[in-house]
Amino acid sequence: MQDETSGLREGEFLIEGGNEKLWRQVTPTWVHDGRVTSQIFKPTPKDTGELSVTRQSKVTPKEAYDYYTRVLNLSSVGVYSVDVDEVRGESLHAVDDSMVEDGETRPPGHSFIDFKHLTSKGSRERRGANLRDKAEKRGWQYRPGVAEEQ
Repeated sequence: MQDETSGLREGEFLIEGGNEKLWRQVTPTWVHDGRVTSQIFKPTPKDTGELSVTRQSKVTPKEAYDYYTRVLNLSSVGVYSVDVDEVRGESLHAVDDSMVEDGETRPPGHSFIDFKHLTSKGSRERRGANLRDKAEKRGWQYRPGVAEEQ
């Protein structure tokens, strides 16, 4: 695993709060037979090893969902989460990049789970599946229509 501070850009920092939840949007294509697939926590090539999440300390799961669907105009059926300790348990880092000034627009509390140091597809997939399993045990953190009725 890389040194915890190597490779961080100006404005990025490691998230230290182990119990802090990291919200992850669930796109409709990641739900099959009522179950969220492990793709939810596997970076795609366009992610360049940085799996987007948002921080519990900055936004609620509903606020994260609303920004994703209303401002970014992207599809989500709800929000799952893992916490920072669970990310660390997979030899990954949670990095806040919300203060990076590179011309990119980021959602409030934007962060990422850093997979960049993993060189094998199998290693990325295994860790992603493990994170999905942890998130699945916790269950939905927000689903439109469901949370509003409670």
